Amino acid sequence: MERINSVYRFMIEQVRGLKRGRGDSPRFRNYYLKIENDSKSILAKTFDYLTWGIIMSCILFLFSYLKTGRLYLSIIITLVTAIVFHLIFMRNRSIRFQQMKKQKRLHIARRKVYNEIMNKTAGEMADYIKEIFISMGFNQFEFIENTQRRVLLKSLYRDNKIMVLFNIYRNDFDVELREVKEFIYTMANNGVKKGILITTSDFTKDSRDFINKLSKNYALLLVNKKQLLNIIEKNGFFPDEKEIDEIIENEICRESNRLHRYRDAALSKNKIKGYIILSLYLILTAWYTPYTVYYMIVAGLILALAFVTFVFNIGYNPETEKDEHADFKELLNNM
Repeated sequence: MERINSVYRFMIEQVRGLKRGRGDSPRFRNYYLKIENDSKSILAKTFDYLTWGIIMSCILFLFSYLKTGRLYLSIIITLVTAIVFHLIFMRNRSIRFQQMKKQKRLHIARRKVYNEIMNKTAGEMADYIKEIFISMGFNQFEFIENTQRRVLLKSLYRDNKIMVLFNIYRNDFDVELREVKEFIYTMANNGVKKGILITTSDFTKDSRDFINKLSKNYALLLVNKKQLLNIIEKNGFFPDEKEIDEIIENEICRESNRLHRYRDAALSKNKIKGYIILSLYLILTAWYTPYTVYYMIVAGLILALAFVTFVFNIGYNPETEKDEHADFKELLNNM
């Protein structure tokens, strides 16, 4: 009985290990390695790598054989070179994969945090700012203004009065010089010499130049979107690994659904007739052009596509995949 229990525990640990390793699954690896505007999958890239490897190995073998005239020596040279090249390639690929994985996960985490900030209510934003600044050693918060896109407060940091202005702007709306001057004027009216101006966008060049020329009586720190996200990350307010995995999973599912829609559009039953007519037209016109072979090949491919579409639609009903239309009054009554 004890042996059975030990085997059972071992199997449970293996299953849990597989769950934890979801981020290293082929689907996730393909997501990390995928570059923007790159539609190739891992399988396609592996096929390309093997194809080029075989071609280069054949060239190397022929070159070695012509130089040495010895069959076995040429085979050994080719094999050793191929193995060394493969090891170097796999090592570089592993390093590149880890870099791309880290960059993409960081990008996803920052995007999630930014979207959450942009969608917080005024009360939620005030609590969020207070939580972040408490973790950095600030205390005694006094909120002067708290709206949907602007939070103004006073606080203490190492017994120094600090005034903080948080502008919640979109990426294309930079903080201009006028707003910087207004904030300094507000600081002066409240008897504060040090301030922090934070924005979820960026600052204009005039604003940054003005800070460099600011009187020594005042100290103003500008924090843009990138710096803000770095502060949030360093203070432990980024999403955890599990949340990032869920976001990636959802993005992979959306991409898969998009490919299914493209597939359904290309293999629609209504297009079979069009494919056949187009292929027949190309066959007939092929004899009146100098590119007869090319026209015939394209016509054959289109005819094959028509056959694949016909086979695909046997027993396939796209209506079964569509959501059922719910009666609105019935939904209201069930509330």
